[in-house]
Amino acid sequence: MNRRFAAFAAPVIGLGMLSAALAQPPQQRDAVRFFESRIRPVLIEHCYECHSGDAADVGGGLLVDSRAGLLRGGVSGPAIVAGRPGSSLLLSAIRHSEAKLAMPPPDAGDKLPDNVIADFESWIRRGAFDPREEDRDARPNDSPAIGWWAWQPVAPVEPPATDVVQTEPPATDDAAASDPIDRFWLASLQAAGIEPNAAADRATLVRRLAFDLIGLPPSPQEYHEFVSADEPRPLEELVDRYLESPEFGVRFGRRWLDVVRYAESSGQDANLAFPHAWRYRDYVIDAFNDDVPFDHFIREQLAGDLLPSDSDEQRDRQVIATGFLAIGPKGLNERNPHQFAIDLADEQIDAFSQAFLGVTIACARCHDHKFDPVTHRDYTALAGIFLSSQTLYGTPGAVGARNRGTLFELSSDPSMPLGRTARDAGSVERLNRQLAELTERRTEIQREVAAARRSGEAADVRAGVNLAQLNSRIAMLTTELESMREDGTPKAMAMAVIDKSPPPRQGGFRGRFGGGQAGDRQAFPNRMGPGGPPRPPAANAFAFLPRQPFELRWVIDSPQLIRGELERPGESIPRGLPEFLTSNSAVQAVPRNSSGRLELADWVASDTNPLTARVITNRVWGWLIGKGLVESVDNFGTTGHLPSHPELLDHLADDLVQQGWSIKSLVRRIVLTEVYSLSSDIDPEKQRVDADNRLVWRANLKSLEAECLRDAMLAAAEELDTTRPEGSLISHTGDAVIGGNRLVGLAEDRIVTADGNFRSVYLPQPRQVLPDVLNLFDVADNSVVTGTRETTLVPSQALYWLNAPRVEELASATARRVLGEAAGNDDSDRSDDRRFERFSRNEFRGRPGVQPNDPRRNQAMRERFRGGPNRFGPGRSEQGRFGPGRVVPRAATTELDQVESWLHDASVRLLARPPHAAELSATHDFVLARSEAGDTDLTIWTSICKSLISSGDFRFLR
Repeated sequence: MNRRFAAFAAPVIGLGMLSAALAQPPQQRDAVRFFESRIRPVLIEHCYECHSGDAADVGGGLLVDSRAGLLRGGVSGPAIVAGRPGSSLLLSAIRHSEAKLAMPPPDAGDKLPDNVIADFESWIRRGAFDPREEDRDARPNDSPAIGWWAWQPVAPVEPPATDVVQTEPPATDDAAASDPIDRFWLASLQAAGIEPNAAADRATLVRRLAFDLIGLPPSPQEYHEFVSADEPRPLEELVDRYLESPEFGVRFGRRWLDVVRYAESSGQDANLAFPHAWRYRDYVIDAFNDDVPFDHFIREQLAGDLLPSDSDEQRDRQVIATGFLAIGPKGLNERNPHQFAIDLADEQIDAFSQAFLGVTIACARCHDHKFDPVTHRDYTALAGIFLSSQTLYGTPGAVGARNRGTLFELSSDPSMPLGRTARDAGSVERLNRQLAELTERRTEIQREVAAARRSGEAADVRAGVNLAQLNSRIAMLTTELESMREDGTPKAMAMAVIDKSPPPRQGGFRGRFGGGQAGDRQAFPNRMGPGGPPRPPAANAFAFLPRQPFELRWVIDSPQLIRGELERPGESIPRGLPEFLTSNSAVQAVPRNSSGRLELADWVASDTNPLTARVITNRVWGWLIGKGLVESVDNFGTTGHLPSHPELLDHLADDLVQQGWSIKSLVRRIVLTEVYSLSSDIDPEKQRVDADNRLVWRANLKSLEAECLRDAMLAAAEELDTTRPEGSLISHTGDAVIGGNRLVGLAEDRIVTADGNFRSVYLPQPRQVLPDVLNLFDVADNSVVTGTRETTLVPSQALYWLNAPRVEELASATARRVLGEAAGNDDSDRSDDRRFERFSRNEFRGRPGVQPNDPRRNQAMRERFRGGPNRFGPGRSEQGRFGPGRVVPRAATTELDQVESWLHDASVRLLARPPHAAELSATHDFVLARSEAGDTDLTIWTSICKSLISSGDFRFLR
């Protein structure tokens, strides 16, 4: 260990000893997150008023504001029994199982929602973990957490001198491990007395590079060029080819979409479609392909509407980027618009802080952060920023059009993709007539209800129900009409975030509610601002409500909500950034008349921010190596992991900034190192010293994501279409309830069975229901920030490989490719051209007036021979009369040389390696047995391809 490393490591090790209680195992960290996000907020909102130390009269002697209080219970006994939901009185109370225990009492509010009750049952069953203590929490800034490594400035150091590890074959053309990455890595291994594995073989490295960089298997041509050729081409050439491929953006874009909880519906209670979310998806893919500097990528997503632009195209792109803040889950059925607003701001704070900073700032919503130096005051200052921003998510709203949203209209550029088909002018006219009729009907019902109330008679309950239904239907029609022009042409719309207007100089919305004189910054000149259509009118509908803790229409400073309760507003906190986290940065003050998102974006994307460069560098390392240098990639706080190679992390973070925040440069550098090229072989002795592979003495075995598995099957069958489709199934369906009825819904079956020959990133992505191929293979939870997907091996996955019709189709299509491409020899009777020739002769025989050499007739016959154009692609044509697989009815080929040739091609296509001797022997035995049973070549080789698809070598990346 060199002197510089020792100097750096000593305080980190010391800090780890001081804060052992903070560095919990992963299970405990998950338990903390579950309690803070699912349990504590419910206790605060529904129970603290009567059952906390601040209550005027503690009901039943029960205190629920500490773990000890819950365990001790009140006059009826312990409120919870850890691990035993059936014996826990608290669960009986919130279930309303006994009337005398019911909480909340029937006269104090509705029974808690079923999903909340389920959370409490799960919490108790798992041990009722509760991090609260009897005493008041100390302020975070007074705790040892202020010395945590992640808050310190990035401190790059010179890489240590190490002995070079020679690998065979080398990962690059330079045999010496001269990159500082390798020197930091080798120093840690040498200090632990571990020798790293040798490099993986060429075939493994090529497959690893292909899936890591573009999410697809290497093509047979690439396999030949870089693996099996007499003089394979250098791997640097393959890396550069992949980095310039448009599929690079698809691969890295999908990873980023996991981080930003990308989805195409609101989730939660109503689960309404987001028909315009796909624009943000395409923006992300293009940004990675264009290698947009990551600091600018951040600024566009947090404040793209406030950035300068030179053209409508640039402005549109920047506004679309702010969709990051708009695509999160939303409780559209929330009755109180102020509660909806603070929940929306909280979700945005949680998403941006975890995605960009790796900090769980949202844990300070109700109180000072339990573990990190973030105060409740810091949280409130950030909440003001997002409460001062108008989120344009564009849905007709939930029941009775609650929390209806609008959209941002983009430029009228004819080349702008629209994502849905046009309607005719007659349809628009019919929709307008329906809207007018429903609006008139609503007015009549409102008059009837008002007259009944004036006369003292009870209003007809059915009228209220009808009114809610009418409001929903009117909102649906209004939203649909707003998205198209009079001639039925769709408008180019986008989900986005823009600043709200400054408060008027006169009136009662100054002082406590923030604001001031106009002129600090001009409003964003978009189509919602001056000179264009009015800003979203939804907030104005709340003007009739009684006095509330904050104003919804204007730029405001948020009041500090005591314990996060809307009904307990405290002092107004000026909009700003977290005090402690910004102590080492030059931070701009938030102008009085703007939200502060631009200042927030500038701070997050600053070169001097100690978190941002580290967090994205760690993400990229984890995507490529299989495990982050900080394993808790979304949590760099004190409940997260210590870095395994702290000097290396800071070196890479500093280099990222010095290289202009180029993600492609970072990726290229990592994949051309020795550490990336290691084999994944297990060595029992090394495993004993470093069982978790923290020091990376071997390559991590990585599970291919669901999207990669599906795309790989399509690629092997040569059916993959890499052209980006316009929009998505959700966008073409339009505003709808996911799983709703036929008239206003998108049936779940259409989503579950959704398919096509395009890349999997373009499959529909609503919340709560996904296509089967994604749902079965550990797709990310698209309601929360997900930096690392889980990996499971469960029976339902094996059943999918065995029984899914789509797997059968693609295995059959791959088999046809194998049989056809392997037939360019003496057995050319099986080639496509030869079989077509024989097929066409049979078709023309005995048909008068038809010549076999007629070009148009030949083209038509080729279409019929290949199965013809159909919505399922060539994969289904085998079942038709003219499919290629139906041409050869004779016994299957069993010659060993031919079987070996076909198996080699199938293995290269699906596994990117030649078959092993044992595999060849087993395959030949299988072919002989199935041939004797009368199976054809296509049937046999479909089964063989299917077995390769279901193998561990297909699913995992070694």
